[in-house]
Amino acid sequence: MEAALPHLLMNQGDRLRITIRDVPGDVAGGLITFIEDLTTGQSGFMVASAANGYQSVNPNSCAPTAFSFHPEYNTASYGNFVPWAALQANVNFAAEIGHFIVGTNGDNDADDQPCFPGPTVAGCLNFAQGGDIDFDGNSYLFDWPDRTRNNATSVLIHSRRDGGIGPRSVDEEGYTRPYRQMQIETDVGASESTCMPSGSGCVVPPPGAKFYPYYSVVTDRGEGENCLLVFGNIHGPGVDTLGGEAQYGPPNLPWFFGTNSSGLQRTRCSGDER
Repeated sequence: MEAALPHLLMNQGDRLRITIRDVPGDVAGGLITFIEDLTTGQSGFMVASAANGYQSVNPNSCAPTAFSFHPEYNTASYGNFVPWAALQANVNFAAEIGHFIVGTNGDNDADDQPCFPGPTVAGCLNFAQGGDIDFDGNSYLFDWPDRTRNNATSVLIHSRRDGGIGPRSVDEEGYTRPYRQMQIETDVGASESTCMPSGSGCVVPPPGAKFYPYYSVVTDRGEGENCLLVFGNIHGPGVDTLGGEAQYGPPNLPWFFGTNSSGLQRTRCSGDER
């Protein structure tokens, strides 16, 4: 596999096919992420390996060690989660929100320092003082994709073989086997001052938010495309909102009270399940 260019440059709206796996034929070779841009016909890849400078970090001393990354488990069975994470991470898609507020002065709250002048986008990313935890930034407004021209379009996630919304697992015929189960999570409660270990006050949307984005499944987009997973504020005819903001479920107390989880549910449009 060779990159079509020294750097793969992608455009907003491009259709991508992404394959993540161990480097073929090299157990110590690390984890390869291979991207095919189906819109431009270009491709590229990166390998997370010690040979390429990747490191793991000792959480106690911060001392780095050269490291070739691999999947933590050899299957995606329920229960094979990263044990130290807030989310029950497995094979997943994550939308990181709430860390950044645009504008030279952010939203002028006390938690907005330090702010950065740009040049690309001015704003505040305040990890030094604990982060912006008041839920009044852009992530918590009605600024999300909503199928109108007022907002950006959503990411569209669907199967490699157009048979569902999620990734496919490999078998003897290639990447053909759909995952039959999924769950939807958020750890926004971990940043809520009202969220208690009992689960009390751990709510979605969080206090002060005017809106909290959610996943939907577009069941009939037309143009031969069905069953696309989208993210934002997308609802209406031909859309399954999966419950909207309620899709995140209650606090997952057995795992971590700051995480809300839907629990296991059927994967929508999983195609030729076997």
